[in-house]
Amino acid sequence: MVAQLEKKVFLSIYESLHHPVVFARKNRAVFNYPPNSKCPKEKTLQACQKACLKSKKEILFVSEPEAAAIYTLHGLDRHGLNIGDTFILCDAGGGTVDLISYTITELHPILKVREAASGTGERCGSTFLNRRFGDFLTSKLGVQPGWDSEILAEAMEKFESVIKKHYSPSTSNKESYSILVPGIPNNDTLGIKRGRYIMTPAEMDGIFEPVVRKIIKLVEAQILSTSRKITAVLLVGGFGQNNYLKERLRASLGSGILVLQPPNAWTAVVRGAVMLGLARANSKLAAVGLVSRAARKHYGVNIRCTGCSTRVLTAFHRYWSEKYRRYRILAMRWFIKKNEPITESQPSVIFFHTDFLLSEGTPTLTGTSILCDEQTVAAPIHKTSNVRTLVTLEADLRQLPKSDLKKTILTREDGNQYYSIDCAIEATFYSASTKYVLLCEGKRYDTVTAEYA
Repeated sequence: MVAQLEKKVFLSIYESLHHPVVFARKNRAVFNYPPNSKCPKEKTLQACQKACLKSKKEILFVSEPEAAAIYTLHGLDRHGLNIGDTFILCDAGGGTVDLISYTITELHPILKVREAASGTGERCGSTFLNRRFGDFLTSKLGVQPGWDSEILAEAMEKFESVIKKHYSPSTSNKESYSILVPGIPNNDTLGIKRGRYIMTPAEMDGIFEPVVRKIIKLVEAQILSTSRKITAVLLVGGFGQNNYLKERLRASLGSGILVLQPPNAWTAVVRGAVMLGLARANSKLAAVGLVSRAARKHYGVNIRCTGCSTRVLTAFHRYWSEKYRRYRILAMRWFIKKNEPITESQPSVIFFHTDFLLSEGTPTLTGTSILCDEQTVAAPIHKTSNVRTLVTLEADLRQLPKSDLKKTILTREDGNQYYSIDCAIEATFYSASTKYVLLCEGKRYDTVTAEYA
């Protein structure tokens, strides 16, 4: 039953060219994800393959702000652009507000850009305005006779379709906002008269201000993280069309930075996904070229180090190894550090080895954990409380031929013999995910696709 439902759902997605999260054409699909999404991409991939797409090459995962940026940058007037110009894209949607910045590297034959800083985002989209408005009305009128869910639903509908879209206290409704509350008796103290609740500008400002201020702070933080002069902030997404948000950003950022609302901004994500899907199918259809991305976190592994520099080998962190008869240390080795440029599909590799005592028999299993740190500015030398496990990789060493395993035997400084297995981890970064592959003695074992945020 589950498999049949799964297939029906994804066939429906596959057949719909205008679905907000997927574009399908000639057995190809592009899925958009918020950059900090916890969505199970592997399960989505498996369900897609069961439904209609048999090859992983036919499926592309793309972060929502990147898709929006591709469409928006393509629509800019090239005559006003210069190499080195940096733009911040603010995708203000319903649930999340995501930011990403790009610097122009080439103008011809197609526009090419690179990420200027790692993307950021928080859950402060327009649905939080709805929640605040609903909570306000409920706390104000919820105990009044005649109040019910239908009154709340009607008020929410007006807020969603009228007030939120056109809210601009500097130009309209300077005195009050009228909310229909039929059935609730007149109450001069609360401001209810003839089935209408009169909401003051100060009360409405209390709904909008915390959310708008949070978005402004996100934009300001993204500007600081780029360390470059910003040409413009491009507002896209449903809430990105709000004039009040645009005017508040203009007032906060000053006249030196343009704040623009491109055409079709509310569908920028899905339009960008279509463009990326076409470009993946045929490179001649590429409209905007992404040269490199900026890492959103530090990604690496924690390994035992022997030949460490004196800067790392401190008395506090080192320990005595009987096996090696010398001091060793646990230190972080990073595939890539936060804000460093990433070129898609070019793997970064970390080599290490793991030992098994010969006297304990043939080794059966080895593994390692991929770690990440999104909070620390400078990548830490040692594992700290900010470093967390992203994924774990394992290898079944029983698959190694005995002849190959015998070649790994060596004697360490303690006089004991060990199987010393040479290992490596390949990390490949994509738009909305990373792929990690564990290799032992040149043989590929576990492969895990994880978040990229």
